[in-house]
Amino acid sequence: MPIPEPDLDLDVIVQHVTGDRAQGEQWVVFLGREKRAALEDQQRALVFARLLADLQQRRVWICHDRAGELRPINPRDLRGCACC
Repeated sequence: MPIPEPDLDLDVIVQHVTGDRAQGEQWVVFLGREKRAALEDQQRALVFARLLADLQQRRVWICHDRAGELRPINPRDLRGCACC
């Protein structure tokens, strides 16, 4: 079964953002192109993203850097993504 393409206007996307020392690392959750949350912990960001995706009936994708590819998150897997 082929992996679907992300819908950047409707899907939930978790973006890993490395900030400066004061800000630290963050995981930003988007619904489409709208920022919904910024969290310091990957697991919390993924839980929030899954809840948001369930409410919106959308898929969840993760991106580890600004230029990186989006990878799908299995909604049945509680660990996060296969790449972490």
